[in-house]
Amino acid sequence: MSPLLVTPPVATWVVNPATVIATPPVPTPTPPVVVPAILAIPRVLAAVRLVLMNDAQLVARLASAPTALGGGPAIYSEGAVPDAARPDYLTIGPFSERSEATMGSGRKWGSDLAMPIKLVTQNLDVGHSLATLDRLVALLHGVRLTVEDYSHGSCVLEVVVDAYAEKYAGIVTLHYPTVWTIHVGQPT
Repeated sequence: MSPLLVTPPVATWVVNPATVIATPPVPTPTPPVVVPAILAIPRVLAAVRLVLMNDAQLVARLASAPTALGGGPAIYSEGAVPDAARPDYLTIGPFSERSEATMGSGRKWGSDLAMPIKLVTQNLDVGHSLATLDRLVALLHGVRLTVEDYSHGSCVLEVVVDAYAEKYAGIVTLHYPTVWTIHVGQPT
């Protein structure tokens, strides 16, 4: 996290009775007030990617990312899928985030996020695609999520959207979207 450090100003002048001259105050060291960064999206994205990339069963079901991008499992951010990407791959995002910073209710600050994850495949075997989604659900649904700068995080499957197909140059590409709810927070 990149907190902002805010030091409250000291605005008191001291009058020396012996000289009757007002002198500026000597600054009193005040501990800084830490204001947390509001945006949880980058930290949640990193945490979810880590969970997905570290699961051998899921990774075995996905293609490899292009070597120009360092290889590894084909898990991309939505809108950043490289032209050289080959199915099967996952896209994560775009996110939406709503602040849950409510002082005095048991939390200092937090966020609720909606996170789409989509499987993109050209495999017409629906069972194969559903098995990949099943692995995704097993990894993320109802689990505690370790997110940098937050004391707690949780992930829950909100909805699985019906698959849809695109046909381009005679090639059918299937999309299997899911939507997840993520909650991150910090206790008081």
